[in-house]
Amino acid sequence: MDSAIWQLDMTSEAVMTRQQGLKLVWRKLLLLFIVLLGLSTIAALQAGPFTVPVLTFIVGNIGGYVGMHRNLSNLSDAEIEELSGSWLGLVIPSLVGGILACLLYTLFISGIISGELFPKIVPDEGLSPEGFEAIFLQHADGPSEYAKLIFWAFVAGFNQKYVVDVVESIKSR
Repeated sequence: MDSAIWQLDMTSEAVMTRQQGLKLVWRKLLLLFIVLLGLSTIAALQAGPFTVPVLTFIVGNIGGYVGMHRNLSNLSDAEIEELSGSWLGLVIPSLVGGILACLLYTLFISGIISGELFPKIVPDEGLSPEGFEAIFLQHADGPSEYAKLIFWAFVAGFNQKYVVDVVESIKSR
């Protein structure tokens, strides 16, 4: 009898309601966001000439975080329960957002994507880097161009499918 009660009690603890799962996911996301902001501040202060690409990565991460938070309501109960037990499932979308923001940044530098809606990226003054490092020694050409860069970096993280679609459209040219 005692073992039957104990077994029933153990199974009821193992079942998590949707609200409990969401509450746990939100707490983890808040903790991740605080850590992300702290690391972002440190990275931005230490970036030196690489400030623009570092900030692009950070804004893409934040976009990924916000996009994930927004999509929680679309997940099934089973997906919420699985996500509540996974730190990796919460971290990866944010990191992918940062990576896609950096990819979009390189497309802006290359001129493959250009126009009034997109930022104009120009080389840093007084520096004449050669090779691969030249990609990182770039900046936006004025405040409105920085605003566009921040917007598109956020979009890259928030709607990751957008950047993948852009790459697919370039590939098909």
